[in-house]
Amino acid sequence: MGKKFSEQGISNQTNHSTRSARVPLVFMVSSDSAQVDAVLSQCSDVPENYTVYPNISELMSALSQLTRLHLAFAVIVEKSADAVDAPLLRSCKLEYPQLNYVLMLEDCTQAHYLRFQSIGIQNVIIPPFDDVSLTSEIATALPNIPQFKRHPELTKRGMVRFDFLIPSDLAYALGINYLISLLLKEFSYPLADCRINIPLACDEAITNSILHGNRSDPKKKVSIHIYISSSRFKIKIKDQGGGFDVADVANPTKGQNLMRSSGRGIYLMHSIMDKVKYSDGGRTVELEKTNANTSPENHSGKKS
Repeated sequence: MGKKFSEQGISNQTNHSTRSARVPLVFMVSSDSAQVDAVLSQCSDVPENYTVYPNISELMSALSQLTRLHLAFAVIVEKSADAVDAPLLRSCKLEYPQLNYVLMLEDCTQAHYLRFQSIGIQNVIIPPFDDVSLTSEIATALPNIPQFKRHPELTKRGMVRFDFLIPSDLAYALGINYLISLLLKEFSYPLADCRINIPLACDEAITNSILHGNRSDPKKKVSIHIYISSSRFKIKIKDQGGGFDVADVANPTKGQNLMRSSGRGIYLMHSIMDKVKYSDGGRTVELEKTNANTSPENHSGKKS
């Protein structure tokens, strides 16, 4: 039977009585149509009707033409997780939160899986696909939204600081993002920042420190300092690597750099956060984001 990328997976328990009798819309997204045919031919059960799009951008264009979108699923089929445009997937999830996702990937590294989790997507299926009932996967898919409860009075009080010293292991990143997401919601940050934007930027920074800074050396550590208040979020991440010059990283949105993967993480952090600052020879990065839900008068203070 096809397995989830994570051992924890998603619970298949759902209240079928609450589901509408409407047949869900199913969109297939893949840069390789032959890959779609190859994967679906292995599945034991496939929806009768679906539409195939070559990329997320064209899917979003099609969705924009719909007057109403109730029960819909996007099944992204690729040979490698590298082929999934995570920033564009994030944009699609923000613009169409009612759309559910299933990713079917021949190859998915831990780093990619953590990124998908940071965006809020947990339905990642990797081979074998021969026993996968795609119809059942779609029918039992649950929205991947953390069900945290906020204490209303907490937005009016104080701040939180906490520090971590973690080994060069990507498995720790998801736990840190869980705490960040939880506290951001408690402090009344916009849901998009709680669930997707800030966790994604933090995941990128932590992943870079582990993979590119410490080069996954188990003897090296990553220190993480986090500050959250009702007005501001700040995180400082420092690795023990050799550092780098951020000026040497090419802008991935210009010229020949469009086809390169390097530099996209830094560009992504800049596009999400209000402030991104590198120091200590590139070994330290600081990210900052103002709470857009806080009244303007609360932004005038200089406390940190």
